[in-house]
Amino acid sequence: MNKRLELIYSMISDGRGLIDVGTDHGYLPAALAVNGYSGRLFASDINAMPLEKARETARRCAMVDRITFLLSDGLDACPPEEIDTIVMAGMGGELICTILDRAEWCLDEQYTLILQPMTKAEVLRYWLVNNGFTLLEERFVRDGSFLYQVIKVRFLGNMALSDAELYSGAFTNIQDDPLARQELQALIKRFEGERSGLQSSAVTNTGRLAIVDNILIQLSKMEKDLK
Repeated sequence: MNKRLELIYSMISDGRGLIDVGTDHGYLPAALAVNGYSGRLFASDINAMPLEKARETARRCAMVDRITFLLSDGLDACPPEEIDTIVMAGMGGELICTILDRAEWCLDEQYTLILQPMTKAEVLRYWLVNNGFTLLEERFVRDGSFLYQVIKVRFLGNMALSDAELYSGAFTNIQDDPLARQELQALIKRFEGERSGLQSSAVTNTGRLAIVDNILIQLSKMEKDLK
């Protein structure tokens, strides 16, 4: 497994069952099976080809009988009573929101969600905190030239985030992460670029400019407050 999947693996606890949505090659459920995960394991994908690759991975590990393979759009074919952990990694934040919107049974504290958005993490966090989820952990990992963030949540009640934290993650979750400063610096650079573009525009969007200025103030304070 790559470092991104290794981080996700490290955030999983043994339990009743786990589904890996968009499993691709099925490395995560195969690794869990090999290392003694005791619950049910489901590998799902919307396309048949990745699911066959996942089966081949399981065959190579002699674990094909330990994993149930589901041809499924998101969580549509998932049996809620047989799992307590949902993994969605390597897809856009907006797509994760769409999948969760169709699976209202996820709005239950018995389920732990481990999410790794490739894009639009701020959209995903906004959806989560406005639908009663608490962000338990948010951890960074660098894999090659990319910095990824994995978010672990449960349905435990609303959690307030600042505008900046929608992009960075909750400060209380990331403040001890050695990669947090790199992420905050990258976000500051991103929003400084956006502010420069807004200021040079022929028609200034004063509303958006005010939001960007506020986010930059929050991000700069967060960077300063890092341990």
